[in-house]
Amino acid sequence: MSSQASAVAVIGMGCRFPGARNPEQLWQMLLDGRSGWGEVPADRWNADAFYNPHRAAKEALNAKHGYFLDEDIAAFDAHFFGCLPYEANTMDPQQRLLLETTYEALENAGIPIESLRGSDTSVFVGAYGTDYERMGYKDLSQVTRGLVTGAGIAVISNRISYIFDLKGASMTIDTGCSGSMVALHQACQALKARDSRIAIVGGTELLLHPDQSVAMSINGWVLV
Repeated sequence: MSSQASAVAVIGMGCRFPGARNPEQLWQMLLDGRSGWGEVPADRWNADAFYNPHRAAKEALNAKHGYFLDEDIAAFDAHFFGCLPYEANTMDPQQRLLLETTYEALENAGIPIESLRGSDTSVFVGAYGTDYERMGYKDLSQVTRGLVTGAGIAVISNRISYIFDLKGASMTIDTGCSGSMVALHQACQALKARDSRIAIVGGTELLLHPDQSVAMSINGWVLV
């Protein structure tokens, strides 16, 4: 295969980062030397209640800051994406944000959604955090029929394929911190093998509950 035939091009982007809602804002933030570092939002958890600077402290977190999105992660236009109310109510915000950014990336690329329906377009998403799923199972009396598909990590990629009717590979990849890079690698491999004409690549991590951060804090992985 010639180098030209095996070339892969990035043709569209969409994103949500602390301090940036789109690629243009992210680029400007980098140019300005600004950081998205900030206090734990009050609607995530009570940072003061969990804070303890000592690593060995039990049920505590050695930081009151981190990287959090500025927007309301509960806000979602379910009707726009054709989601039923019960589906939207139990859907991991990571799925919602990926639907939004996927749509924006395709729009940025100038590709109408309708032109991809039924195509071999593949989806590869790197993901690690499952805060929403763990929270959903803490009170079994409140578990609903939509929780498995709404919060399962495999569905993070599958949701995109389902909503946009994409028939290519659909894979959520958890390799820890390298998940998004491995997802990009898998997408390039799929394109070069001509399994797909277009591949959607994403990565997501939302801190909704302190439990995972507490476990990392014990190991000294969270910085004050």
